[in-house]
Amino acid sequence: MTDVLLTGGDTELGRTIAQGFRDAGHQVVIAGARRDDLEVAAKELDVESLVFDNTDAASLEQARAQFPHHLDTIVNVPAHLGDKGDPRTHTLTERAAAWRAAMDATVLSAVLTVQILGDHLRSGGSIVNVVADNATEGSPEAAIKAALSNWTAGQATHFGIRGITMNAVASGRGAEPGYDGIPRTSPSVAAEITRLALFLTTPAARHITGQTLHVSHGALATFA
Repeated sequence: MTDVLLTGGDTELGRTIAQGFRDAGHQVVIAGARRDDLEVAAKELDVESLVFDNTDAASLEQARAQFPHHLDTIVNVPAHLGDKGDPRTHTLTERAAAWRAAMDATVLSAVLTVQILGDHLRSGGSIVNVVADNATEGSPEAAIKAALSNWTAGQATHFGIRGITMNAVASGRGAEPGYDGIPRTSPSVAAEITRLALFLTTPAARHITGQTLHVSHGALATFA
């Protein structure tokens, strides 16, 4: 059994990943900013929860005393950004807000969480940063994915001194069903992200670090 802290526990994706780790026998603590959604998820999963906004440095500092003293894994799941509307109709102000929100939810949240919790990780642990959506070319999500991938690769060198691996798991372009070897009913993206995140915390994945791995149902990563 290992100790896992998962942010974004107040989202559907976070809940799915947390359930996967719990079902695999890990001790899971979920975290998120939306207390009501988080408490519902914690009750359904029978896990502990921490309320904080990991895009807000002050919120993280306030929650510092509640953090587990020792962790084996941190999984950073971005919080849901809500309906961003049609970018083709955005005003300049709306476009700026959309880009800042995307940066905060996926990159800043991971940066701040790792900074405040990195010292709580045991040697030989793992950090998994999740990119939830398949980003379209030119979108803020595509730029944010590139930024998170670059940051993950750089931080992997730092954490590698302590034997800690750090990788990103991204949703990529899925393969079309019906081809040989591809089932007509594919697992959900959330289930595939969960399975890959779990694998990256196992001894079999100790040689993988600083990478961005795509969940694409077999489609080439270059199409992601």
